[in-house]
Amino acid sequence: MRLAPLPAHHQGRVVPQPPGRSERRRSWWSWLLNPEVLGLLLLAAALRLYGLNQTEFDDDQATLFRMAYDAVHQGLLPVTSNTGSIGSQHPPGVVYLLMLPAALSANPLWAAVLIALLNVLAVLLTYFFLYRYYGRLAATIGSFLYASAVLTVKYARFIWQPNIAAPFVLLFLLALFRGAVERRSGWFGWAVLWLALLYQAHEVNLLLALPLLLCVVLVPRTVRWRDGLLAGLILLVVFMPSLLWLLLSGLQDLRSTLSFSNHQTSGLSLQALRIYRLFIIPYDQLPNRSDTLLLPLHRLFSWLKLAMPGLLILAAFWLLVVIGRWRVGSVEQSRQPVVEGLGRWWQRLREGWEDLRADGQRCGALILLVWQLIPLLVFLHYGGELHTQYLLFLMPGPFLLIGIAAARSLDWLRRQEGWLRRLRLAGYLLVGMLVVAQSLAAAVSVLDTLEGHFDDRSFPPYPYHNDLASLQQALAATDQLAQQEHLSHAYITVDDATRTAVFFLSRQMRTPVTLFDAHCLLLPTERAVMLVGPYDPWVTALLERFGHATLVSRLPRPGGLPFSLYVVEPGPEAAASALASPWKLNQLQALSQQALPLTLANSSQTQATTWLVSSWQIRQSVSPVLNTTYAYRFVAAAGASPSSQSLQTTCTFNRLQAGERLLVTFALADKAAIPVNLLLRIWSYRTVLYTPSYGPLHLETSISKEVDVNLLQTAAGANQILLLVNDGTGR
Repeated sequence: MRLAPLPAHHQGRVVPQPPGRSERRRSWWSWLLNPEVLGLLLLAAALRLYGLNQTEFDDDQATLFRMAYDAVHQGLLPVTSNTGSIGSQHPPGVVYLLMLPAALSANPLWAAVLIALLNVLAVLLTYFFLYRYYGRLAATIGSFLYASAVLTVKYARFIWQPNIAAPFVLLFLLALFRGAVERRSGWFGWAVLWLALLYQAHEVNLLLALPLLLCVVLVPRTVRWRDGLLAGLILLVVFMPSLLWLLLSGLQDLRSTLSFSNHQTSGLSLQALRIYRLFIIPYDQLPNRSDTLLLPLHRLFSWLKLAMPGLLILAAFWLLVVIGRWRVGSVEQSRQPVVEGLGRWWQRLREGWEDLRADGQRCGALILLVWQLIPLLVFLHYGGELHTQYLLFLMPGPFLLIGIAAARSLDWLRRQEGWLRRLRLAGYLLVGMLVVAQSLAAAVSVLDTLEGHFDDRSFPPYPYHNDLASLQQALAATDQLAQQEHLSHAYITVDDATRTAVFFLSRQMRTPVTLFDAHCLLLPTERAVMLVGPYDPWVTALLERFGHATLVSRLPRPGGLPFSLYVVEPGPEAAASALASPWKLNQLQALSQQALPLTLANSSQTQATTWLVSSWQIRQSVSPVLNTTYAYRFVAAAGASPSSQSLQTTCTFNRLQAGERLLVTFALADKAAIPVNLLLRIWSYRTVLYTPSYGPLHLETSISKEVDVNLLQTAAGANQILLLVNDGTGR
């Protein structure tokens, strides 16, 4: 690298001059030929891609991929993605990204592959960043630690908008260091672009604007006026869909986001520090099942609870030493007049600031410190609940710093004599053991997930966890059974954990399928196949009590109960419209004037739940419409007294056929007495996605709304129905 003197106002010092264009071009790609890069790539890819067909596929994952698929094949313009935990709509950037695999295949697996590959790219960018600015040893240590970190591997293996942030964080850092360390122009527009894309991944990533502003203050002369114009154009293009949605929603999401940011606490909240610690040492959390592969190896990783924080503290100390290094040239000292009092301290402070700005290494260290420290300080005063994904934008920060500090320490030991020099071998051994231990822990965690060594009901806020392979295999088995038995229809139960995923995946089934809510049971008019969810025991109980079903197979799921596959025969009551009660509505007809109690014991057999079952018949058919569900909401007052218990059940369907029998269940409160009668009212409505159109623009959101809401009435105009409750136990 050529050296050139600084301008006159920095005489007395020599700094590296940027290499020529051909040299820069070689340096950009020469690192790929280093032998450790191949090992790094294999490690990162293996941990993130192995067994990816069992990627998590719950409500958020299904919503994001469904939106991307519909945007491609229905010509929609996404203006939001899914709904956040605070009720606002996330930006649509991830949907546009997922449109790439959605354009090629309806299989969400390829979207998960794209997420995993982006995170593999982040590992390579980590190596490149450290190699370019801190040397090959720091690059090797930091990137291998990041590639093998348990939580970063976990978040790289499923579809979710926070999981796309990692490569853009590294690109953002490269842009900042181009300006602050290399003192080259043209970095500002790129930094704004990467920050805008990071905001699309999650709104909390806007905290990265702090190191961006710091970089502008450190090297203002590298920011040209046309960079500001380019940044404004980038922001307009990236945020155009979001701005359009804000105008349509009356800034509602903006107000929700601002209210979320105002959740301050009077004291200190240590949530952020606990989560940050979890990223570097997740080994002190014992698995909750005894059959996990990680449990026998847990003690092997206990020493990491001291090693990783110790190295991170060493890295923080190195940052402070580099930033606080005071260098004032002798020429400058001799030219400055002596000032007494406060002016003297102000002069020293100004000299220190100018000295800091003139040193690219110190500027880079300050940017790294602000990136890691300031968000943690902000979160210390946050009073709401923090989730692990909120801190993903700080990755791979701790591994970068550990890699730099370890490399600097080993280099210092290399320059020493005697036993200190020999201590360098122990340092290499420690780093190697760290990488091996982390890689083993990450690999075992992946295997535990693939083999089902976890509790699938420990994934709040979801009732239970589902993986893509199990859902696809269950639907494929349903389709195959229908083809083998020459059955023309399939029925599948859905609940809060499977509704969105099954609604999308069932589009690829060859057999016409009816999806219905698991709080109800829809019995066919002809022989059909029925797939029952793993945690829908009341459906099984209703089939045994009121239907004629044959269990064909149980389809296993990792970490939880299996799906159940039945062949269902039409019951005699399904066609017995002559036995109908006087309660005949325009869409439904009561098959009995009585509701029957049904007691269902839970899996522990220590408690029991009592349900009241009412039998109805569908009077009119409705055909399936894309992203539309049909629903009946049953609201019953148990008894006539003012203190009567209010019971409510909503049954949803994607299609209905006239003549089908509908069993509606009402769950009684624990230890509640069985009422004598039910005073029932029924509403019908459709649920559709909110997709407003403005001229040629057909916008897409994840918001659903109820339309065509009607209170059902009898032919005589009555809108309330009295059902007697049978005294039998229903067992």
